[in-house]
Order: sequence, then structure tokens, then C-alpha cells
Amino acid sequence: MSVARGSADFSGVALRTLRNTRRVDGRLLSAAALGARVGTSKARILSYERGRSTPEPARIVQLAEVFRVSPVLLSASDARYSSIRDLRVQAGLTAAEVAGHIGVSRTTYRDIERLARLPVRDNGGLRHVLAACLRVKPVDIDRVLHQHPVAIARRAQITDQFREVFQRAHERGTPAVVEPGDPELLVIASLVQRAPTVICRLVNHELDRFRKLLKDRGVAELEAAYAQSERAAEQAGERQKRITGLLDTAPVRSADRLSVFLAEAMPAKQWRAMVALADAGPDGVALSRAVAEYEIWGALLDRSFADYLVRADGAACVLNRRGRGVIRADFRMYACLYPRVGVPLLAGGPAVTARPGRRRPRRSTGRL
Repeated sequence: MSVARGSADFSGVALRTLRNTRRVDGRLLSAAALGARVGTSKARILSYERGRSTPEPARIVQLAEVFRVSPVLLSASDARYSSIRDLRVQAGLTAAEVAGHIGVSRTTYRDIERLARLPVRDNGGLRHVLAACLRVKPVDIDRVLHQHPVAIARRAQITDQFREVFQRAHERGTPAVVEPGDPELLVIASLVQRAPTVICRLVNHELDRFRKLLKDRGVAELEAAYAQSERAAEQAGERQKRITGLLDTAPVRSADRLSVFLAEAMPAKQWRAMVALADAGPDGVALSRAVAEYEIWGALLDRSFADYLVRADGAACVLNRRGRGVIRADFRMYACLYPRVGVPLLAGGPAVTARPGRRRPRRSTGRL
């Protein structure tokens, strides 16, 4: 089957099935009648159905609208997921049109569809621009990128590396750390397209979490062994089993956490603005330079991390409930990603434990 430039897979069989089984205005459509409704000929419709030619995305949308179905039903793909390409076809757009709308090259956009990830140098707004272009929500973009087979395979590779790295945590009396030149770390850095030094901090953070689980299981084992009652022993045993389950699935969870965090992480300037908002409290940060800083503050407003507040002395930006949740949930990982940005007071303390030769992150002054 030939595939036209800029279009997704198209099923001529699906089109013929719809035409022969789904009534439109009370009757089945002939090839000529269907062609008339979408502005083409009988011969072209038959060519679509026989797989000799493939309609452009806009034409696929027209055909789907005639039968009042989703354009996805006319796809030849048997995948159990919706991809960015599927969303594009539903919107009736070619790859070139989407690339032009979101301001990236055709090659970059093709990589988004093929590799299921946004450009690393994204300023945090591309996901929203792409979602608006495809007429979906940003969360839909995250979902289809996350469940694409290429992304799943990438996370499986990262999981294998974490499994190797976590073996270090079982060695008693030895610090469980990785260095930027370790083979496992270099593989992870290559898969997520980040600098080894950055990934080193994030992986060591995951190692710290794993080592803590090992410690908690050891405590549970001792509690079970020296329990003063049958009930206490049973509770300690259940806690031990639960922690063992967490240890067994830790490589998978760490790979997922790292992949999702890096895919959605905001740029350093935006995170610095989040820290400033957290430290500013309910009064927020004045937007006296709102136009010049719109790339920063506008992105936080668009992502619903902050609210726009009109004060007597001018407009301000205030951290909202969702923004506070992001800070509490991710401040440690952001401290690894951007160690030179201060730790927000809202987080209640240093984001990471300083190691020899590593400078502890300074507190924010609340200024940009």
C-alpha cells in the first residue's frame, strides 16, 4: 500500500466496510455518492478502498465525518495505542503543517512521532503548543508519548540498567553511588539524551531511595524476630513483605519516574521562578517586567502552576495549590537537575544530602 507524504496509515478495507454497512441519511452510499460528498470522484474512492492510493489527513477527516466516526477507525494500524501521528490524522493535518505551526523543523517533528519524545531543549511550552495544534489536552500528549512502543522499549532498557546499579546498594559498608563514567550510567544518559553528570545525580538519588528501602526491610526483619506478641510479629512480617515487593519493582519504578520527570521537567528559569513564588508566599511575585519575562511566567500560568493576581500596586503571580504540590513532590529531583537553584522554603529543608566535594544547594533569595 502506498502512503502519501504527510499522512498516516490508511485502511481501504475499513473504508469499504463502512460504505457497505453504515447507512448515511438512511441509505448505503455508492462509491460515486461518497466521492460527491467529499469532493472527489468514484474512481478515487475505489482507489482508496483497493489500496492503490492513500488520502491526505484532511481527506481522511472528511471521510470519517461522512460516516460520523473517528478518523482512527480508518487507520490500518492494529496498535493498541493512540500515537501522536494518530492525533495528527484526527486533526486533519500533515506532518509539515504541524511542524510549521509549532515552530520546529520537519525532521524534529518526525522524531517526535518516530521516537516518542519532545526535544530536550524544549522551553516547556512545546507540549502545550502541540496539544493546541492537535486540539487535545497536554495530558493527552503525555499519555500517547508515554505508551508508544518505542518509549516502552526505552524504559525497559533503562530498567535493566537500574537493576544493575541497584546491586551496589546490597553491598554492606560500601557507599552505593555511581560515577559519571560508569557504563550503566552512560547507557541511561544516552537513552534520555541528558548529560552524564546530570543523570549521575538523579541515579544516585534513586540509589538513596533504594538503600532506604533495604534499611526499612532490615528494621522490619528485626521487629518480626524480636516481637513481643503474635500480632506484632504478624504486622512486622506484613511490613517486610510489602517492602520486599517495593524492592523487587524498584528498577521499573525508578525507570518510569526518571523518564516521566525528564519528559515533563521545566527549564531552569521556570524552576527558579517556582522557587521564588514558593518563597514569596501569599503575596506572590510582582510582574513589573511581565512582557519581558512572559516566557517564564506565562509558562507557569499556562501549566496551571500559578495564578494571576491583581494587587493595588500592580499585577503579581502567585503559586497555587497545584504548584505547591509539584514542589513538594519533585523538589528533590529538581535539586539534582538544577543544583545551582536554591531549595524552596516550602520544601522544608535541603533537597539532597551533601557529599564530599559537592556544594550544598543554597537557599533562594526569592529574586530572579
